Amino acid sequence: MENINVSGSGVYGIFESTHITGRNFSFISDVDLENGMLVHKGELVDATKEVYRAIIPTAATIANEPVFVIGNPAWNYDTSSIVNQNECKYFIPAGKVFRVYCLNTNDKFGVADYGITGDPVVGEYVGLAPDSARPVASATRPTGAFVGQVVQIVDMGYDYFVGVDVNQRTHKVRIEVVRNG
Repeated sequence: MENINVSGSGVYGIFESTHITGRNFSFISDVDLENGMLVHKGELVDATKEVYRAIIPTAATIANEPVFVIGNPAWNYDTSSIVNQNECKYFIPAGKVFRVYCLNTNDKFGVADYGITGDPVVGEYVGLAPDSARPVASATRPTGAFVGQVVQIVDMGYDYFVGVDVNQRTHKVRIEVVRNG
């Protein structure tokens, strides 16, 4: 799987549960992940009643398996610096249980633009790529089990985040689920 750290900057995905009707589940992964990434549901983890293994999309699973969006509460217990509380500083380390949401047709969610592979454009699509949990922007409608459509791109505010090694204007991309599974 690709490196989750955006350009080595320590800036991670931001997620917004705009309008999600699906249930949430507890997942766990063997790799570090970020909010806003898309994963498949694997088997129950041994000795648990409710924690499932997160599966990174592959060429085989993209065609038929529904995806779940990662939306874990972004909170860092390191309070030595106020910067640690920025959502963009939060990621989910391997081996830690996290929250995902089941996505249904017409659900909407938002992710930071830098958490999407490619350049999202309103009216165009979002799908999956093998061996990656990042949504992928596409001018054409994807053929896999998951299809999302970009319905809005919203400015998140500042040209930079105070105390974060990034100097980019961030936008939240709102995605409507067209199909999932």
